Amino acid sequence: MANAGPASVRSHRRGPQPLWRSPILMGVVVVALLAAVGAVAWDFATHRGCSGRLNATIAASPDIAPILDQLNTEWSATHPQVDGACVAVTIEAKDSALMATALSAPWDPASYGPPPDVWVPASSVWVRQASVSPVVERMIPDRQPSLARTPSVIAMPHDLAAALGWPGDVDFDWPDLAEYSRQPGFWASRGVGTNPFTFTLTDPGTSTAGLLALMAIADANNDGAVDAGEQAGVLDLRQTMHRYVEDTGDVVTALGKADAKSVASALAYTSGFPALERDVVAYNRQNPHEQLVAVYPTSGSYDADYPYLILNDPVWGTAAGPIAAAAFLGYVRGPVGRAAFLDAGYRDANRVGGPQLVPSNGVQQTVEYLPRAVLVPDSVEETKTTWTAVTRETNLLLVLDVSGSMNVKIAGTQTRLDLAKAAAIAAVKKFDAQADVGLWVFSTGLDGQKDYRVVVPLGQMSDRMPDGNSRQQEMVDQLGALRAGGNTGLYDTIAAAQLDVQGHFRANATNLVVVLTDGANDDDTGGLTLPELEQQLAKTRASGRNVPVVTVGFGADADFTTLQDISRTSGTTSVGTPSGFDINEVLLAGIFGAPAGPGE
Repeated sequence: MANAGPASVRSHRRGPQPLWRSPILMGVVVVALLAAVGAVAWDFATHRGCSGRLNATIAASPDIAPILDQLNTEWSATHPQVDGACVAVTIEAKDSALMATALSAPWDPASYGPPPDVWVPASSVWVRQASVSPVVERMIPDRQPSLARTPSVIAMPHDLAAALGWPGDVDFDWPDLAEYSRQPGFWASRGVGTNPFTFTLTDPGTSTAGLLALMAIADANNDGAVDAGEQAGVLDLRQTMHRYVEDTGDVVTALGKADAKSVASALAYTSGFPALERDVVAYNRQNPHEQLVAVYPTSGSYDADYPYLILNDPVWGTAAGPIAAAAFLGYVRGPVGRAAFLDAGYRDANRVGGPQLVPSNGVQQTVEYLPRAVLVPDSVEETKTTWTAVTRETNLLLVLDVSGSMNVKIAGTQTRLDLAKAAAIAAVKKFDAQADVGLWVFSTGLDGQKDYRVVVPLGQMSDRMPDGNSRQQEMVDQLGALRAGGNTGLYDTIAAAQLDVQGHFRANATNLVVVLTDGANDDDTGGLTLPELEQQLAKTRASGRNVPVVTVGFGADADFTTLQDISRTSGTTSVGTPSGFDINEVLLAGIFGAPAGPGE
């Protein structure tokens, strides 16, 4: 037949053959069915004695979350039980800085996912910062076992560190970063080219290595506190740093690109930057042309110590969470967990290193310098706040509630308004002359039909006002004269404040509205509803010129849930203090410390 193909070629229209006609396929199916039945039987056999299931959620620093995930998989395969109940954990990667803020207010699942039974920040310093809030302090347990440690170091290109004596003892300390940056011929005098000594700093508001470095530099005498004189070292660091980036990952990415061009490019990119010892190991595993070296400061360093914090009775907690969390801790702190961390370039909880900590990886097995004294919470927050105030380009409108409820007395003869004014004055005094700041107040009907009143318009702090005062002094004076009365016109005020800052938007600056309130919206003159406000906030967020609204809840009557919704919709976080006694620290955290929300 003219159109017929070879007899051995079957038509593609031919239907499938019955399964029983294919012995091989039939055998495969039988094996698969037997395997599935066996798996079900094994699972039943291993769990048939379970009297229930106990679960815990662990919020862990993103750098160790993958290790904990792997350990969790291995642990789950052992079918762990406690008193006859099956136990399991879920690992959630959560930024340490974000958690330090998020825990201070009622937990917001829409922004942060399931509430944690355990928090594993990168360092105890984040715990100190978070503990400024009494809400968080109550949840922090006395027992804080470390999962692993990695010291903060000064990471330097190999050839530069060798000129200072590496791999022998290198006489180099944290203050030398600023000191050597002032010497234009520093590297030439040591026979390593003509590049100046430059250092890169990472943002201590988001970077663990940056925060640990800042703490070490600020606490010059290593007594665990930072006095006014030591704050001068913080400003000196600001004036001499060459480059300022968000996180260590940004530095090593840029350095890797420079290294791909040439060793000379890598040496010119930076002379040093704060890092964790483990970061140096991870970078060198990529086989760069110019390795990094960990220089251990002579005055010692803080460690990223990854404390495993089983939270004390959080309002969202269950009896099951701590049981499952404690069971997993036993596994992670055991030989399998220890080996996993050592293999990744960490030290164990006693600071003993593993096989990765060798000079060929740019690090030393033995670190002679001890960890530094951990700063008290107030010193951590004060130092970080001072740094943010002098480094961040700021365009911020501060909006204070002056409704009648602010007359409630909560500290002897002091009212909520008295405490709020003192906190606001302390915050205003921290801004440098280049910051743009303004002050509004709100209740209801303060300016005709408006619920808000412009007290000091948004502008540069150094500007001279009509009375001859600087804008900063004018804000201090006006804050001291505030009086309370009326209802709480919250929604209209937030909408107007955001539009005002957007109208004065500054590219490359932190454009922000910070609203402090002790109540809920009870505007009896009409105005925006919450859905209408959130619609505007969402629209602004998508505009490319977003102005996040940090809400600060103050006192037991504040509508914390709604405040969280408002801040989340605008792209940031809410902070709060139900007691009100710590409003000074909480307001500073809102102004200088509240990070952008997820996805920003």
